[in-house]
Amino acid sequence: MKLLFTFVLMFLLLACEPVSTYEPEARPNGIPASALWVGGPDGGVYVKMQVADGNYSGTIYFDSTGEVWYEGRFIYSGNTPFDVSEVSTYSAWDGDTLYLVNGQKLDSLTYE
Repeated sequence: MKLLFTFVLMFLLLACEPVSTYEPEARPNGIPASALWVGGPDGGVYVKMQVADGNYSGTIYFDSTGEVWYEGRFIYSGNTPFDVSEVSTYSAWDGDTLYLVNGQKLDSLTYE
């Protein structure tokens, strides 16, 4: 039984992939160092978000060129505050909505 357990454990450890943020090695010019990478192996965006008095605003940058994709206010769907400067907060951007890992979202005003 110990041999089987050892074999299964070794298989699981070998099957694990190293954790990667998938962030491109070179950050395009014009993207602030404080902007966070939000994306996966197929691409993503850089996000710079601010919150003041419960009002969210920010800038979304294209990953390859650094051009601004969206800049302005966002409408938060949740009630619980979150840390806008924590990269693990964000899940994905679909062109109109910034999805959060807590199941909530930030809708751009272009979405309304």
